[in-house]
Amino acid sequence: MNKDFLKAGNHKKIISNYSSILDPIEIEKIISEAKSHTRLMYELGLDHYCFAKKAQKKQWRQRVSRLYYAGYNVSKAIRFECDGSFSTEVKDHSKVGDLPENFPDKATFLNEFKNLREDRNSADYDHLARKADLLKKPEEYEALVLSFLRHAHDHLANRGTILGAKP
Repeated sequence: MNKDFLKAGNHKKIISNYSSILDPIEIEKIISEAKSHTRLMYELGLDHYCFAKKAQKKQWRQRVSRLYYAGYNVSKAIRFECDGSFSTEVKDHSKVGDLPENFPDKATFLNEFKNLREDRNSADYDHLARKADLLKKPEEYEALVLSFLRHAHDHLANRGTILGAKP
């Protein structure tokens, strides 16, 4: 795994711009490296989901926060795989629901991830927030994120990213 790979820029644009001078073997190396990063972003999201699932019910703040980051990192993996985009900027969080046109239940995930992001902000930053203030219950977000992880697993696997077992 090359830690500097992401610093080079959008791998899809690099391949497109340099395909006439790059050897097919070199192009395959870029694609392979990108797939590895996609897999690791997906796995990071899965780790967040597993953490949230194991958290006690009374730890609603941690559950909501980790569920958000599960969805965010997996959506980031999908964007990276589909269009080559990658960002660590705060504004990237506004793209949490930006999914490809053919993604199952795209409109639902777009709307629900906006709500989850708002509730994550409350959970992480609002000292006066209560569980009752959430737009949805943590259990509902857990089901939403699990559904998203499963769709994302299929989507990425169908695009050639090698992943572990479906959650």
